[in-house]
Amino acid sequence: MQIVDLVPDLRPTILAARQARDARNTLARFLPNTPVASVSYRLGRRRRLDQTVPVRAIDAPATPIRRPGLIEVRGELPAITPIVNLSEQDLTQEMILARQLAGLAVDYQDPVDASAAIAALTIDNTLESMRGQVLSKGAISLVTDDGATHEVDFGVPEGQLMTVAAPWNAAGAGDEFTDLKAAHGVFKDAFGDSAGLILTTDAVYAHLLNALQGMYPQQPIGDAQLTAYLANNRLPRIETYDRRLKNEDGSSTRVYPEGTLTFLPSAGDPVGRTELGITQEAVQQVQRRILVAAEAPGITVVTLGSDNPVQRAVKGAAIGMPVLQDIDAIVVLDGIFG
Repeated sequence: MQIVDLVPDLRPTILAARQARDARNTLARFLPNTPVASVSYRLGRRRRLDQTVPVRAIDAPATPIRRPGLIEVRGELPAITPIVNLSEQDLTQEMILARQLAGLAVDYQDPVDASAAIAALTIDNTLESMRGQVLSKGAISLVTDDGATHEVDFGVPEGQLMTVAAPWNAAGAGDEFTDLKAAHGVFKDAFGDSAGLILTTDAVYAHLLNALQGMYPQQPIGDAQLTAYLANNRLPRIETYDRRLKNEDGSSTRVYPEGTLTFLPSAGDPVGRTELGITQEAVQQVQRRILVAAEAPGITVVTLGSDNPVQRAVKGAAIGMPVLQDIDAIVVLDGIFG
């Protein structure tokens, strides 16, 4: 299919699609969308000035230090391109046929806007699935449409990707909190400060409630008691996330895996960003003067069509993925349920 102009001006549709978000995709707080004028992802450490330097003897040379935020290019951003086909019914409604037969322009704005939003949300969900992988294992497995798998490893040190010595048992004997303290100690050593948040699932949270109840059987244990116990033991608060997304075959998959928890700086302190680069579709829209060059990075929408048979479609296009930029700011503990 070729690019066709189904609406007079596609720019408002494109800009609106870039703002489309599913409120359930909350992992974007840790890896927020960031347009980049590039087709490659970049790794680097955050601009955190936490270095020291030895005192210098008189007449001795100065000591080189690491530049904060030093960036290294590591690879290409993958493409994500959902397409929404306008059905024959969309194209042959009675009102549309009447206008076409009368030689009048047909208003496709509503179906184009709706289709662009569907495509944009599908891209957002795909990126959210990748964010779940980054935050639960420090890497992404990208499965292409031909079935091949490509691994993107952000280089989190092995010591920060921890597995419990023994799975937590159903009784909850209290060893759970020993494991939490050990993992938090690893985080403090790597990050240089305490974590502000533990990201995990409802099932892990419920198990911790049960474990605390086992430690204090004479008193009722609920959210307030668990929060207080964590605070008293200098452990961060817990936030749960249980989002599921549909696969092409209709099955559903957890975004963040069960039996895992992740120590992070805080809910509002990103550990990286979701880089959205420049697609060829965006280049075409700049050449056609629908977008200006500065608007090229990010999700782009094009409308397509052919006349044999008559078909019309709306395609969303993005190249991008979440990039973990501060490997010191994440510690993962998994194997909790064996």
